[in-house]
Amino acid sequence: LLWELYKLNFCYELRALDQALVLQLWSIFPGGCGLSSWSAPLPQELHDLGLTASEMEVALPYLNKFCQLLSAWPGVPFHLKSPIKLDGSGNQAAYEAFILACKFYIQTAFDYLGHQPSLPHIFTFV
Repeated sequence: LLWELYKLNFCYELRALDQALVLQLWSIFPGGCGLSSWSAPLPQELHDLGLTASEMEVALPYLNKFCQLLSAWPGVPFHLKSPIKLDGSGNQAAYEAFILACKFYIQTAFDYLGHQPSLPHIFTFV
């Protein structure tokens, strides 16, 4: 339940920020608000968790979509405006882009929302 609350809060805050920052482009969630996931089952593997995947190869498509969304926001760092690629030897550039995207998102959210945003968490099954 806690994992679901973090996930939903992240989506709602991201949606509110995107709407406030780039209203003219506002369509990040297809099919209306697209934020209801109550009927979706909890993932059974860590790699199914998008941005919080344990492997960069799995997280990369989600990271690129996140960066694509951020690229329309004012003040976005130049490195987030083009797709991130894996280098095959540790993927250091991809990890650095992930950190840069997170820092930019957190600072922008704080500037507009007045508080630290909710962030996706890794959910481990016990």
